[in-house]
Amino acid sequence: MRILRVVAIGVLLAACHSPVEVSGLYVAYDGTGALVRCDDPDKILYVNDSALAATYRLQATQPYQRMFVRLQGVRADSGSIYGGAHYFVVQRVLELRVRRVGECPRLTTRHPCCRVPHPNFKG
Repeated sequence: MRILRVVAIGVLLAACHSPVEVSGLYVAYDGTGALVRCDDPDKILYVNDSALAATYRLQATQPYQRMFVRLQGVRADSGSIYGGAHYFVVQRVLELRVRRVGECPRLTTRHPCCRVPHPNFKG
């Protein structure tokens, strides 16, 4: 009976993390990537997805080029309520392409999405 209760709680917790679709500007660097959402430009989401990074490297024409991306996945924050890193676990890449004029107007060219090191970066 106790195992059944633990399994039920686990299923409920997993259901709380339903997939969401996000769009924003993505930059791949040093084995990981950073995503700044169009609707929340104050947070940088770290994305550790090798398939997305490989596709980015094939399509980007310049190093650290900001590319428009639409992803489906789950947010996975770490740390305390006072701070920590924000992660996004990719389940599906819906779109990756060069940014068009007028997309993500709240994100300026000076946004630090590619200048902020990964929290685990040793260098």
